[in-house]
Amino acid sequence: MSFKRFIPFLVAFVLPLLAVYAWWGGFNRVEISPGQMRGPYTYAYVEHVGDYAKLPDQQAKVEKALLAEHIQPGHAITVLYSNPDMVKVGERRARVGYLVPEGSKVRDPVLLDRIPARSVLVARVRSAVLMAPSKAYQALDGYLQGRGQGIRMPTVEIYEPANSVLAMGTLTVEMPE
Repeated sequence: MSFKRFIPFLVAFVLPLLAVYAWWGGFNRVEISPGQMRGPYTYAYVEHVGDYAKLPDQQAKVEKALLAEHIQPGHAITVLYSNPDMVKVGERRARVGYLVPEGSKVRDPVLLDRIPARSVLVARVRSAVLMAPSKAYQALDGYLQGRGQGIRMPTVEIYEPANSVLAMGTLTVEMPE
């Protein structure tokens, strides 16, 4: 077989897939930083029990409710209480919503809470919103396994969207130290 026979296949299929993967941040490195002071955060959220795959739907409901109250949502925030490796899908607990200005007032079913300033282990990655969590948690797990530890809950995820449609946003995962 000649290599030249595979060139059209590579150009038509493999290279575009690699280009999209690279654009989505698939090759971007995750930065791990221990001992970082983060917070305080005020956030509007809804409680979620069940499959974490449904969190984006819940987040959209929070955004709609905030806009109806004339509150501009800040960065997306998710507080995960359940480790997916240890908790059944239907029993996983999380809060999902947006950072909001201090003193904001919301109505049911949206609630407000505050996360105080604290020292955390931080993982940051510039990637597409659907790809970023798996990259961040995989890097965190590898970092912690090398130190004889595992993922500790709750974790706080904050996704900062990019300023351009041509760029990817940044996910920050904060884990208790």
